[in-house]
Amino acid sequence: MRRFVCDTCGAEVRFGDDRCSACSTGLGYLPSACDLRSVRAADGTYRVVGDAAAWWRCLNHAWGCNWMVAAGTDTSWCTSCGLTRGRPDTAVPDAVAAWASAEATKRRLVHQLLSLGLPLEPTTSGEPRLVFDLVAIPEGGGVTGHRDGVVTLDLREVDDAYRETVRRQFGEPFRTVIGHLRHEVGHHFWHTLLRDAATLGEFRRLFGDERADYRVALAAHHDAPIAPVSPGFVTSYAMAHPLEDWAETFAHYLHLRDGLETAGEHGIGPPVRPDEADAAVLLDAWSRVIGAVNRIEEGLGQRPVYPIAFVASRFDPMVVDKFSFIHRQVRARGPS
Repeated sequence: MRRFVCDTCGAEVRFGDDRCSACSTGLGYLPSACDLRSVRAADGTYRVVGDAAAWWRCLNHAWGCNWMVAAGTDTSWCTSCGLTRGRPDTAVPDAVAAWASAEATKRRLVHQLLSLGLPLEPTTSGEPRLVFDLVAIPEGGGVTGHRDGVVTLDLREVDDAYRETVRRQFGEPFRTVIGHLRHEVGHHFWHTLLRDAATLGEFRRLFGDERADYRVALAAHHDAPIAPVSPGFVTSYAMAHPLEDWAETFAHYLHLRDGLETAGEHGIGPPVRPDEADAAVLLDAWSRVIGAVNRIEEGLGQRPVYPIAFVASRFDPMVVDKFSFIHRQVRARGPS
C-alpha cells in the first residue's frame, strides 16, 4: 500500500481515513485516480482541492466507507461497495459490524486490483462480473468460496477467535480476511487472464490440468491427514487441485505486491520496482522484508506475521516459475 498525505497540511493519513487527524480536513478516496484526496463540501456535493469535478460520498459512508462517487451518476455506491450484493439486516448489529469490517478489507483489495489494472467489469461477453456476497450465517457451515464470478465470504471469518479455531483445525499457518478475498478473486481472474490456448497450455504445464475432478480432489484433500508443504507449492492447500494451486499462488502474489509496495514507501528492504522486476527478484526482496518483519514480531512475543515456508525457499524453481507466470499475466493487463 502506498503512503497518502493530506493535501491541506501535508500530514500522513491512512487509507481508510475520512478526515485528517492533524487539520480535520475531510478526506475521500477517488477510485478513478487510486488516490486519497482532501475534499470540502460545496453546494450539496464535495470538491477535491484543485479540481472542479463534483463528488458525493458513498452511501455507505455511515458504515466507514471513505470512497467517493462522481456526482450525477446513476448510483449512490462507490466502485467497491457497488460490487457487494446486499448487506446483513441492520437489526443484527454484530452482523452489520462484521460486514463493515469486511468491506474495509475489501476496499483494500479493490484498490490493489485497480492499481494493478485488473478488470472489475467483464472484458468479453462470456466473462462473469465480479461481485461479492458477504454473508452472516451464524450456525451454518463454512460458505467462503467462489463460483461464476461471485466471491462469498463467511462473515464469521472477521472474528479473530473463530478464525483462529478454524486455522488450527485445518493446520494452516496463515489465515486472514484479506487472504480469503485475494484467494477467491484469484479463482475469478483465472477465467479473466487465461483466455488463449497458449496461456492455458503453460498453466497446465506449471500447475496441472484443471479438468481433473474438482470435488473428488477437494474431498480427498480434506479427508487426508494434514501434510507438510511439498516443494513447488506455496501452501498445503495449493496441493489439493490445480485451480487451488493457482488461487493460493495468486493470493500470495498479491500479498507480495502489497507488502513490497508498503515496505518501499517506508524505505524498508531492497529497492525494487514490481512492475519492472522479474518474479525471482520480487521473491528475493519479499523474503528479506518479511523475514525481518517476522523476527521483529517474535521479538515482541508474537507469532510470525507471515509464517509461509516458501519464502525461505525462494529459489525453488517451480515456485519461481509459477510466480513468474502470474506476474506476466498481471503485467500484461496492467496500466499502460
